[in-house]
Amino acid sequence: MPKYYFTYGKSGRHPYTGGWTEIEAPDEKTARSLFQAYHPNRPERGGQLDCAGVYTEEAFAASSMSGPHGNWEAFCQEIILVHREEFGPKNGGGG
Repeated sequence: MPKYYFTYGKSGRHPYTGGWTEIEAPDEKTARSLFQAYHPNRPERGGQLDCAGVYTEEAFAASSMSGPHGNWEAFCQEIILVHREEFGPKNGGGG
């Protein structure tokens, strides 16, 4: 499952100072929804996500944040995962 990285600035306005949140989700839309479930948009930010930026795994790996100094000298602050287990066949035709 793809990983998405939600990064934080150093201003103290976000849930963490520096570093990032890793979210494993099937797509970016789902990752953003999961992020908002734990870190709701604040009204003073005009409905924006409560982070500095969102990166795919590839874009994050190519950035300096994945290096030895992290993002503002901080690293992974939390991991949010989507997990589903199915047991047995589905009913109702399809899939």
